[in-house]
Amino acid sequence: MVQSDSPEVPKGGSGTGRLQQYRLYFLESVDSLISYSHEFEADGDGDAVKTCEAWREGRAAELWCGSRKVKAWVHTHDR
Repeated sequence: MVQSDSPEVPKGGSGTGRLQQYRLYFLESVDSLISYSHEFEADGDGDAVKTCEAWREGRAAELWCGSRKVKAWVHTHDR
């Protein structure tokens, strides 16, 4: 079952000035099933990626804007 929430994201940034809808999917590293997602708005891809870097905490994830995959991250192990 996929859980979702919509946390507040700071507005503004260096994008277009128009907020876009994004969704960050957290993936199970073994089989790439979606375990959790965040829906949020950002002022362009760059701002969305920066926001997701903090949220994902080393977990495997994919960032989507509508039907377009913006970025994918693999699981990073703690050292």
